Amino acid sequence: MTAQEFTPEDRIFAHLRLAIAEAQKVPNGQSLLGAALCVALDTVAGGAPRYEIFGDMRADAALWVECATPVEVELYGGAALAAIERRPFAPKAKRRIFAMLWQSMTVEEREAFLSRVMKRAA
Repeated sequence: MTAQEFTPEDRIFAHLRLAIAEAQKVPNGQSLLGAALCVALDTVAGGAPRYEIFGDMRADAALWVECATPVEVELYGGAALAAIERRPFAPKAKRRIFAMLWQSMTVEEREAFLSRVMKRAA
């Protein structure tokens, strides 16, 4: 089969197989590849797939946060936000997280946030 005979799907799957093979050679490569795949899925689809093989992770997270103390929510939430800075993360997911944070703010908190951001931008 010549290069011209490969379909776009063939090329995509060949690149994916290569990425999987390369990830196995790099320390923490599988984790990095997983993060990159989540970014890709969130970019081309309506969001990451449901992880039903592990149960309903979103429902589990909602239950956990209802039982957690405010300190636990702050610490785990902060750790999750810090992880977003250190690895590839889907831009759409970042926007969804920011929207949730924004919705949780009072009008006064939003105004104070915008004032601070505008001062830094100037």
